Amino acid sequence: MNLIELAGLEEIFLGLYLIAHGGIHLIFIFNFYDEEKKVYTGWSGRSWLLEKVLSSKVTSYIGKITWVVVAVLFIVSGLGVLDFLVLDDYLPLLIIVSSVFATLAFLVYYNGLSPTPYHWILGVVINLGLLFFLIVFPNDIWFLLPFLVAIWLWGMLFHTKVIPHSSS
Repeated sequence: MNLIELAGLEEIFLGLYLIAHGGIHLIFIFNFYDEEKKVYTGWSGRSWLLEKVLSSKVTSYIGKITWVVVAVLFIVSGLGVLDFLVLDDYLPLLIIVSSVFATLAFLVYYNGLSPTPYHWILGVVINLGLLFFLIVFPNDIWFLLPFLVAIWLWGMLFHTKVIPHSSS
């Protein structure tokens, strides 16, 4: 028996997708400079909301912790889908919490996302799609998969062509 026969292709795809989606949030712990394009990518440590009441240093610490928590939530969700962790009773709730927390983080740290915030809107679309399908179709993963594939293809094929590169 191979892995696909044991777990089902849809569980493998969703599990790996959630792990990848979580992993990409780790880019927000840093603010990388792309020498070739002359732009920063990631998170600058800024927050339009938190900077009103906290110092920039505290905002940066809270943000880094937030992005790590978002990444861990999605990665644990993916491992649960792949049956590496026994989370059967809590898995839908964990994915919902992950999606809500990630979307709230995007909103709170919106002005600090580089090179421009809308470059990261795909993540929010994925989060909202996960929420929608888990709430409307909680027992049928097959409805979610075409959406995730379409978002992935759009991101891979068109995202860099549709969204202009920022110049700094």
